[in-house]
Amino acid sequence: MEEVVWLEPLGAFHLGERGIGLEETAGIVHADTLYAALVTSVATLEGTAAADALAGGTPRALISSAFPFAGPVRFYPRSMLPVPEGGFELPDGASWKDVQFVSERLLELQARGAPWPSVEVSCGGSVLVSAEEAAALRDAFGLRDLGEARFWGRTAVPRVVLDVACHRSGIWHFGRVSFREGAGWFFRVRYLDPGFSGVFRAAVRLLGDTGLGGDRSGGHGLFKPRFEAADPLGDASADRFVTISPVYPPPGQAGRLLGPGSRYRWLTRGGWVSGARATPYRRRAVRMLAEGSLLEGEASLLWGGMADVTPLETPEPLPFRVFRYGFAFPVGVTRWDGC
Repeated sequence: MEEVVWLEPLGAFHLGERGIGLEETAGIVHADTLYAALVTSVATLEGTAAADALAGGTPRALISSAFPFAGPVRFYPRSMLPVPEGGFELPDGASWKDVQFVSERLLELQARGAPWPSVEVSCGGSVLVSAEEAAALRDAFGLRDLGEARFWGRTAVPRVVLDVACHRSGIWHFGRVSFREGAGWFFRVRYLDPGFSGVFRAAVRLLGDTGLGGDRSGGHGLFKPRFEAADPLGDASADRFVTISPVYPPPGQAGRLLGPGSRYRWLTRGGWVSGARATPYRRRAVRMLAEGSLLEGEASLLWGGMADVTPLETPEPLPFRVFRYGFAFPVGVTRWDGC
């Protein structure tokens, strides 16, 4: 049982990345961030025992990272798969190094080894869409020039801080992601326990009211969720897959996942420890396989695990363990000549 969860923004988002101050913000919501927020919502709704059950062991649902959508078209990070040969040419003026996202239709064709039809670029060359999806975007937004259209963007907003003692002012910048009306985030959820769907949807609705990401007290991160049944992407019987969530490979799985045919990149994930109250401690950093990585292994199996990122030494013991979600969300990939 699989669903697409649409997150229709009610404002901007701040998704902190490691950098100087608060200037940096991520362009997607990584699945580990999303899962941690949902566990907090479950704790509010069902109590700490229910949240503890989600924090370790076998997951009751798999979630992807949250990616942008515009109108009816959903976008995914450009994968490590090569583009099948035949019939495809990148439009004039477009460069592969600028492409960050491809549409769902193009990802499906790529996973089956089918050639891409004619494609168009959008968002200044950072997005590729099929001709049919390009027409749907023009209809949804009343566009003529799709190439330079912007459906989302990252900006640094100036803010001022006042010194308490002498009231001197200082300027600093705050990074945030905002969307055009009719665009937002979406993610996929695959229920391993169908009985968990009601609690999951309630947790997502609560998260929409409380906010996702940082600076929630300033109105960031609010959204209205919408749930839609969906067919799984890719070939569930395939013996390799592209993941659309970060993967933490346990030692017993790393050799298989990173086999000779794999293509991947690493992502370093860290952050602050949070719970019922704020803490001054950082989680241990962990390296994960990034979204879009091509990994070896049956797409129908459960890959990845929960990483224990509890700080090793703190002045006072934490009343809980800290985990990071690291299960794959597989999109099965058919083998074809040359890949």
